[in-house]
Amino acid sequence: MIVLDEIERRYKLSSHEFTKNYVGQGKPVIISGVIPSWNGFSQWSLKYFKQLSPSLNIYAKRFSDGGIEVCRLTMEKYIRLIENYEADCLNNSSPPYCHDLPLFSLIPSLIEDAQPFPLDYLPEWYWDKWWRYCQFFLGCSNSITPLHFDCLLTNNIFFQIVGRKQFTILLPEDAKYCYRRGWRWFLVNPENPDFNKYPEYKNASPIKFIVNPGEILYMPSGTLHHVRSLDMSISFNIDWHTRKSSLNALSASFKGMPIQNSYYNLLLAMGLVFKIPPQVIFKFYKSYLNYVS
Repeated sequence: MIVLDEIERRYKLSSHEFTKNYVGQGKPVIISGVIPSWNGFSQWSLKYFKQLSPSLNIYAKRFSDGGIEVCRLTMEKYIRLIENYEADCLNNSSPPYCHDLPLFSLIPSLIEDAQPFPLDYLPEWYWDKWWRYCQFFLGCSNSITPLHFDCLLTNNIFFQIVGRKQFTILLPEDAKYCYRRGWRWFLVNPENPDFNKYPEYKNASPIKFIVNPGEILYMPSGTLHHVRSLDMSISFNIDWHTRKSSLNALSASFKGMPIQNSYYNLLLAMGLVFKIPPQVIFKFYKSYLNYVS
């Protein structure tokens, strides 16, 4: 097995280059120079979120071999758990991880903190109220998301605002070496692979790198990724389709994709391929944000 530690890094990548050389080629890239101009880059913090909406009811997750446990608590209580952990992580159990939370919809004032947003990285169909497709990740250092791919086989643009995250990614053709569990999760731990249990993983070519504050990571459709927060971290992402990826994802309906996932992909294909306006589609697609969470 060869672990690569290189990924292309580009400064203020133009939308034309991004679309042609990375989305079109199915190639990951890290983009810098966009986020630092946002107010959110200098303002977002645990204290800032707690002051904005202390009583907001949110959910966080604990990942284990047995599945995912969802915990419900207020923003203030959750942030207190993170603060206590970061103050003395040796003597505190790790808090759950706030993972896939539609925080722009819950705290609309945050939208202004993410301007100017690089809309031209996305298909124009997503431009109307782009923020409603976003999911937040808020957690302590050492929060982990196990190896998986995004459940609709979407493209993924990931915005890292606070803290660093370590990604280990594998391109879709390596999924066959990673021992799938269910539709989108995998049994291999790429940080410490057990080659006795998972010998085929030796044939994989994982790419390991750090995404720093103020950087944007693009992952093509179907990219497997394992993520570890190296610091207390605030991030968000958008899962999105092109016309091509939406049709490819629909074809996965015959390859084990859950029927609910196929339903959401059909909605997106209706918008991207047949030009049905997002205002019409989103009424039906909105439930996906709770489904994926």
